[in-house]
Amino acid sequence: MKTRFHGITSIVLELIATIIAAVVMFRTSWVLGVVYLAICAAASGAILYAYCAKCPCKARCAHVLPGKAAMAISRESGPYTTTELAVLAVAFLGLIGLPQIWLWRYTGFFVAYWVLSVIAVAQIRIVVCRTCDNVFCPLKAK
Repeated sequence: MKTRFHGITSIVLELIATIIAAVVMFRTSWVLGVVYLAICAAASGAILYAYCAKCPCKARCAHVLPGKAAMAISRESGPYTTTELAVLAVAFLGLIGLPQIWLWRYTGFFVAYWVLSVIAVAQIRIVVCRTCDNVFCPLKAK
């Protein structure tokens, strides 16, 4: 139960951080905001397909919704390929890296974004990862 709480709240915190980034992008330009939202949708789909769908723990995922969505994608569990890891890197770069240029201009939004993101990552690494049995995860201690 504790793991699910942290899994769900980490996703919600990262969603709020992404909304903050989108607000900043829309304040700059509505076109930029729309492009960022499209990148977020594509990156989320890429993460689900390249990572979550191959996870052997998706049926009991602490993040809940990504696990349920990944169960709808038919992929065998197994080690992640270099291509899948590259897709993950590009997806996270688009989600997190892209808005930094514009967030930097708004100190309050920048700080809020990073506080929420750091808390989310801490929850994932400290609580969720410890109970996850995905032996193929590149972050799993060997």
